[in-house]
Amino acid sequence: MFIILSVKHKVYSERNKSTGLIDGVMEITDYNAYDLKFIGESNLTYNPALGTGQIQVKDIHYVSVQYRTTWEMCQLLDRKYLHSSRRTIDDFYREAVRHKWLKE
Repeated sequence: MFIILSVKHKVYSERNKSTGLIDGVMEITDYNAYDLKFIGESNLTYNPALGTGQIQVKDIHYVSVQYRTTWEMCQLLDRKYLHSSRRTIDDFYREAVRHKWLKE
């Protein structure tokens, strides 16, 4: 299970009367927690600019839920990687060997 915590916040500062220093304050205004496995397919993208194998949630504050098995999630991630990066399955295999994602 991989939980994503989405937090909306406000940041402001106020003077501390006893010390005279400025205190930075972050106020949490809203939050949600999601299991990555159940975030809707249309909300997940593979962004090559983030590095090899990095996925991105388009807008974490507005996600749809899609129930799937762990195997279905693995297949989804593979599809996103291959489609978004325009790589072939041979390219994927070379990356997997290089990063030791496969067990022999």
